[in-house]
Amino acid sequence: MAETITVPKQLAFVLDIDGCLSREGIPIPSAKAALHRLCSTNTPFVFCTNGGGQLESQRAEKLSKTFDLDVSPDQIILSHTPLREEVVERLKDERVLIVGENCGPVARAYGLAKAMEVREFGKSHPSLFPRRREAENPPILDDDDGPVKAVIFFEDPEDLGEALQVVLDVILTNGDPSGERVLVKDNSAEQEVEVWFTNPDLVYSGLATNPRLTQGSYRLCLETLFQSATSSTSTSYYSMKTIESSTKSETSHIRKRQLISNTVGKPTPLTGRTALNKLLSQCPVNITDEELEIWTVGDNPFSDVALALTMGWNSGLVRTGIWDGDVESLEKENVVPTRIVDDVGVLVGQLLPE
Repeated sequence: MAETITVPKQLAFVLDIDGCLSREGIPIPSAKAALHRLCSTNTPFVFCTNGGGQLESQRAEKLSKTFDLDVSPDQIILSHTPLREEVVERLKDERVLIVGENCGPVARAYGLAKAMEVREFGKSHPSLFPRRREAENPPILDDDDGPVKAVIFFEDPEDLGEALQVVLDVILTNGDPSGERVLVKDNSAEQEVEVWFTNPDLVYSGLATNPRLTQGSYRLCLETLFQSATSSTSTSYYSMKTIESSTKSETSHIRKRQLISNTVGKPTPLTGRTALNKLLSQCPVNITDEELEIWTVGDNPFSDVALALTMGWNSGLVRTGIWDGDVESLEKENVVPTRIVDDVGVLVGQLLPE
């Protein structure tokens, strides 16, 4: 009987950045040595973060300087990177509203030729957010460039109040903020504006003692305001609370809408497939995904571990960022990692010993 030969799989890594390799750009001890170990062993790896707001080439340059490595833009997966293949081609000639400070140029560099970020859009619609307008009596401009077809959150908003107001106007009017709020006036009307979020995380680990809010938290704000605007005619917080607690409301006939949206970023399959394709591009052409032993490494069980579970990979959960709990809590949430380690250097040392 012929002996079965087991061929070892090729190790590959999907590395989180904030809380795993660095905190707000400051390297975490052991991270630099771990990355250099991956390079010296020709181990495929990509950086995969739910942060964004810049081009992949810009983030690659920063990481190269931070860790003294030659990082390629092809090794970078930002929160909005998967949009390049899934969304840009379809919306390249449409008007798109971009949320995120200085993200308009990024979106246009992606190929969204008519993209405008919230601040740019507000300047041409000065009545939408009066606190921001520069003239005392600004003209109310007619919107003759056609409706906004999509809203894409590239990063956290520069001004949350302005972003929520302008985005809500665009969605409720089906892309024409100078017109009526058709989703409020007409129960039979359907939402026509696509909404894309690129980061499901509620918080992230920074230099502050406690976690910092990020895009997922702002998404909750928008969803709450959208539901409120489309389910009640109230204009007061107090009367809204009265309506919510009343079983016989005059607004019971109003359609209770939920915001229709799409999501990329960890732990979505779209981001997972993007990471897989970039890892395979670093391997010999004859290697398939089944021949890879892929490890996600990060500090967020609901992003990094969940991505591994989504894709059928292994995961290493580090204690250098947002999570430093116990296994029991992970079991309750069904996000148990393959290994729990103190930091990324420990895991790389275990899998790639000297």
